[in-house]
Amino acid sequence: MEKNGLKDFSKDEYDEFISLFSVSNAWHLIREMLSEIGTSFLDQGERLGFITLNLAKKQGYDIKTTRILVLSSLFHDIGKIWQSSSSNDKMISEFDFSTSYDRALSSYLFLKYFSPLKDFSAIVLFQHGRYDRPQKDAYYKYGVMINLCDHVDRWISMGFSPEEIISLINGGKGSYFAPKDCEDMIEILERTNLIEQVKSGAYKSTIDDYMTTIYFRRDLIRSYLLMVTYCIEFYNFETMYHARLSASMGYIFSKLTNLDLHTTCVIYTACLFGDIGKVRISHEILEKPGKLTKEETMIMMRHIEYSKEILSNVFNDKIVVEYAYSHHERLDGSGYPKHLKGDEINLPMRICAISDVIAAMIAGRSYKDAYSMDETIKALEEMVKENKIDKNLVQLYIDNREEIAAYLQRHQNRMFRNIKSLKAEREILKFSDVWER
Repeated sequence: MEKNGLKDFSKDEYDEFISLFSVSNAWHLIREMLSEIGTSFLDQGERLGFITLNLAKKQGYDIKTTRILVLSSLFHDIGKIWQSSSSNDKMISEFDFSTSYDRALSSYLFLKYFSPLKDFSAIVLFQHGRYDRPQKDAYYKYGVMINLCDHVDRWISMGFSPEEIISLINGGKGSYFAPKDCEDMIEILERTNLIEQVKSGAYKSTIDDYMTTIYFRRDLIRSYLLMVTYCIEFYNFETMYHARLSASMGYIFSKLTNLDLHTTCVIYTACLFGDIGKVRISHEILEKPGKLTKEETMIMMRHIEYSKEILSNVFNDKIVVEYAYSHHERLDGSGYPKHLKGDEINLPMRICAISDVIAAMIAGRSYKDAYSMDETIKALEEMVKENKIDKNLVQLYIDNREEIAAYLQRHQNRMFRNIKSLKAEREILKFSDVWER
C-alpha cells in the first residue's frame, strides 16, 4: 500500500472503463440504461428534441448550438426522477413537483450538479420562460425557444389540427413566444410533415440518427455514464449508493491484489452495474423496513437475472456480465443464481462478492442501520468461518481498513457537497424573479 493512500482512477483506467461498452456512441448507451428506470421523460424528450432540431436547423444555428439545444430538450424533464420514489426523501425531501416550473427547477439542478451539461443547464431552467419577460441570462432566449417547441408537442399530443396549432402559435406570438421563432415554426408546420412524424413515431429514427452523428469525447462519455448512475441513484438512493460503495470496494481490492488494468476495470464496472436489475423491482420490496417474506425474497432475487438481461445489451466484454451475474455466489455453494462453490468462483468473482457484502454492511438500508468498522470486521470473520467469502480478501480489508475508510469517505463527501450546493441554490432560485410568470 502506498504511503499517501489509495489513488483515484488514472487516465488509462478511465479509457479502459469506456472501452468495455459495446455501443459506438453515448446516446444509445444512455437511452438503453435510462429506459430501464421506467420514467416517461425519454419519449417526451425525444419528441421535443426532434421539434427543437427542426427549428434550430431552420434558424441556421451552428453545429455546437444545435447540439446544446437538442440535448437540453432531450433531458429537459429529467428532474422527474426525483418524484419516482419515496426513498429520495432522504436527499431531496423538500422538493415540490406540483407545477411545471418546479419540475424545471429540479431538472436544471440535476443537470448542473450531476451531468456534463452544467454549463448549459440554464436553458432548462428557462424552458417555461416568456418572451415578454426577458431575463439577463444569455441562455434565456433558448429557453423561450424550447418553450414554443414544448407547446407544439403538447398540442400535437392533444390532437389539434395543423390550423389550430398555427392559430395557437399566433396567439402567443410576442407574448409567450418570440416572433421569429413563431414565424419559423409556422413555416415548418406548413412545409413539412413534422406533425405526422411526431404522431407516427417516425421522429425516433430521425433523432436517433442525429444523435449518432454527435461526437462525444471519451471524458464526456464517462460523464454521461455517471449521469446515468445518478439517475438510478435518485430513483432509488439505497440501491445506487450501495452500488457506488460496491464499485469502490471492487476497485480497492483489485489494486490491493495487483490485478491488471483490464480486470480492475471489469470488476469495478461489474460492481457498479451489478444490481441495475433492481430498477425492475417494486419500491415496496426495495424499501420494505422489515424482513422480506419468502415470496418477496424470491422476487428480490430475480434482480440478478434482470441485471444480466440489461447488461448483455450494453457491454462488449461479456466477462463484465459474468462477474456481475455472480456477485451473490458464496464459496460454500449457498449463494445464487448458479450455486457455484470453491474453485468455481475465481478471484475477480470473489472480489465482486465481498465488495457487495461490505457495501451492504457499511451503508444503512431500509431494514437496518449501518455497521461500525468493528461490527463489519466481526461479521466478515463470521462469514469466513462459515466458508462464505474469501479469507485472504477479508484479511486485506482488515489490514487496510483505515485507508479504505478514508478513500470511501472522500468519494462520499464529493457527492454530498454537490447535494448541499444544490439545495442552497434551490432556496435562492425558489424566491427569485426567474419564477415570475
